[in-house]
Amino acid sequence: MPNAQVAKLMKTLNISEAEALEIIAEDKAIDRGEKLHELPDELKAGAKKARRADRKKSGPVNRERKVDETKKHLLELCRIPLENAGATVLEVKTETEVLFQYGEDTYTLKLTKHRPKK
Repeated sequence: MPNAQVAKLMKTLNISEAEALEIIAEDKAIDRGEKLHELPDELKAGAKKARRADRKKSGPVNRERKVDETKKHLLELCRIPLENAGATVLEVKTETEVLFQYGEDTYTLKLTKHRPKK
């Protein structure tokens, strides 16, 4: 008399008891780390791509960016003297960079906040 797992496999896959027992034996061998079936070389690359695609399924995490008000204020304090010196501010990139032109040349002033040392 087959046990419940064998009976379930027989019913689900429409196979004989011997085939169901063979599947269970192969599953146990795979659980022990044995490689029962090797893929042909032409299919190995596709299997590798599929494993990589599975990892990326979750997709990118969209996090809300917090504006650093202190950096924004400091960059504004740098922008004013640049304009007073005759520079033309072309772009202010969030609170990180000021792109400006002075004479014939273009410059970028970038402000970096360093993390505290641990």
